[in-house]
Amino acid sequence: MNETMTDTSLRDRIAGLLNRYPALEPSERAELIAFIKSGPAIDRGMLKGDPIHAAAIRRVEADHPEQFRLSIARQLFVAAAVALPFLAICWLAWEAGAK
Repeated sequence: MNETMTDTSLRDRIAGLLNRYPALEPSERAELIAFIKSGPAIDRGMLKGDPIHAAAIRRVEADHPEQFRLSIARQLFVAAAVALPFLAICWLAWEAGAK
């Protein structure tokens, strides 16, 4: 029960920050960006499901694109995660056809 109250208070705090955006202190802006990037998925989903908060989240993302861009390392990881299974399947098909 206490865990649910904590989750709700975090979501309420972020909703308050979204309502005041862009008139935020730098520390509040950093907290908001960190939440949008990696906050609890259920809380982010609930806020993005509300049209008012969804518009504010899109505005934050548009105002700070560098914060939401994938890093080179993450891009390479995603490319490897897509390419390696494909190459493994091709190799297995090649091996199966060679016998």
